Amino acid sequence: LVYDLFTSADFCYSNFYFLNLIVWFLGLIWIFWSINLYFFSGSRANSFFSFLLNWHYDNVGSYFLNKIKGSYILISGAFLIILGSNIWGLFPYIFGITTQMVLTFSISLVIWLCIVISSLEYSIVGFLSHLTPQGAPEYLASTLNMIEVISNIIRPLTLALRLSINITTGHVFVSLMGTSGAICLFSLKIFWLFFMFLMAGYLLFEVGICFIQGFVFSLLSVQYLGEHV
Repeated sequence: LVYDLFTSADFCYSNFYFLNLIVWFLGLIWIFWSINLYFFSGSRANSFFSFLLNWHYDNVGSYFLNKIKGSYILISGAFLIILGSNIWGLFPYIFGITTQMVLTFSISLVIWLCIVISSLEYSIVGFLSHLTPQGAPEYLASTLNMIEVISNIIRPLTLALRLSINITTGHVFVSLMGTSGAICLFSLKIFWLFFMFLMAGYLLFEVGICFIQGFVFSLLSVQYLGEHV
């Protein structure tokens, strides 16, 4: 049976599948921790997560997050779940769940719907006024209005595609380098040690990419939140 490079993104059940569920439980713990710091009071986990979430809150735009009460719990929970899932998917024999559009689209759709429903509930007129650019000529108003509606609707799709494609690309490169490393081990033993250092460096790079992708996802979500009426 011949496998291609995208086999790593295919779903398969194994004895290690239950490890993927740990990410979801960790995500729930992180959300509860965001609500009440009592659970990790005085521990090293409190210091680490306080630093991470404070840095995240300061960089994604604290002004926009104050527009909707409780919105930061939703954004930070999505950020931590995506970050944990991205890093978890780099481990051997563990399915990279963020490579699947089912997950990424579900998260982005929930965030987008929360923003849209909250805006409509607050002011329907104010929400619709954002669909027409200020100062647009009358003969272009209908066309620009349609373009804005389409661009607004496809936002959850673009968020999901950006995350899934970038993570899938990273997994493909990891699989390619792993295959090349196995070939070097049996044929080019002199260069095997050098290749292992190269592989370790690339894995550290992928960990950084996992963090960046989670941050970009939450940053774009907050930018959409900035258009809340």
